[in-house]
Formats: sequence, C-alpha cells, structure tokens
Amino acid sequence: MMHSFPELTIGGVLVAPFVIYAGAAIAIFAVLRTFLHFVAFDRAFSNPPVAELSLYVLILALLIVLF
Repeated sequence: MMHSFPELTIGGVLVAPFVIYAGAAIAIFAVLRTFLHFVAFDRAFSNPPVAELSLYVLILALLIVLF
C-alpha cells in the first residue's frame, strides 16, 4: 500500500511534507528546550549541542514515522 503525502500549497508553491515536519520539530524542540533547561540537561553531556541536535533529529524522525 502506497502512502501518499499531501503537500501544502502556499501562494501556488508546493511545500514538501518534510519542511512541515521540520518546522513542527523545531516548535516542539523549542518548547521542550525550556523544560530541559530546568532539569539541567546540559550537565549530563560533555557536548550539549550535539545532544540537543540528536534530540531534534529524534523528534523529527518520530514525526515522520507517526504521520
């Protein structure tokens, strides 16, 4: 069974679903980042930016798989 991805049309320009998922992942990560700041997420890793990037990629992958 083929899964069709509906494209978003903005002003006659087709936007790929990946762009929508990436934007949603950024929004979710922005909200989640404030929570992670309170629980001292950056102290658990030697390189916090890499850990945050990995978390963003994980959120993006989950959005792609679920929708």
